[in-house]
Amino acid sequence: IDIDGNIIQPLDFIPITKQIKVYSTITKTIMNKAFTVFENLDIEFTINISIDDIINKDMFLFIMNKLKNSKIAQNVTFEILESEAIQDFEKAQKFIQEVKRYGSKIAIDDFGSGYSNFSYLTIMKTDCIKIDGSLIENIDTDKNSYIIVGTIVDFAKKLGIKTVAEFVHSATIMKKVKELNIDYSQGHYLSKPSLMPR
Repeated sequence: IDIDGNIIQPLDFIPITKQIKVYSTITKTIMNKAFTVFENLDIEFTINISIDDIINKDMFLFIMNKLKNSKIAQNVTFEILESEAIQDFEKAQKFIQEVKRYGSKIAIDDFGSGYSNFSYLTIMKTDCIKIDGSLIENIDTDKNSYIIVGTIVDFAKKLGIKTVAEFVHSATIMKKVKELNIDYSQGHYLSKPSLMPR
């Protein structure tokens, strides 16, 4: 939040944090805060991480230590940004294998954007994919988007992967999401983003 009380979106500051080399510090701070908030609540929660986090040895050890010493590891889903290319699948697979050993889940965020590749879903052993909002926001008027989303959902269901529609902004979009048998939805039609309790 800035000095005027406006919420600053992650895309506005994350690139800068990487440039000035404080990104990992911020990620650890957010993770510590999330674990503290949810430690005594029986609620599932999600933490966004990047490919850089997965392949970074220091961050890997930090996350594993967090899971090892927490009683809520099974409530955590690590949401990996799909639009970043995975250069080292071996390290990514090791990360996924280890977090799943503690009962945590893996989700792919923004699927359908950037480096989209259906092989990601089999290699990454993901539990859930979040279908990118750029595909969802026009499925009521864009036939191609509707077909692409339908294909993603059918493929995911055959692999036993849950699906989430991002950017559900109207009743019309919600109706199409239900038609496509997408498991979960998020967007302003359902609820606007809110701040985490301090």
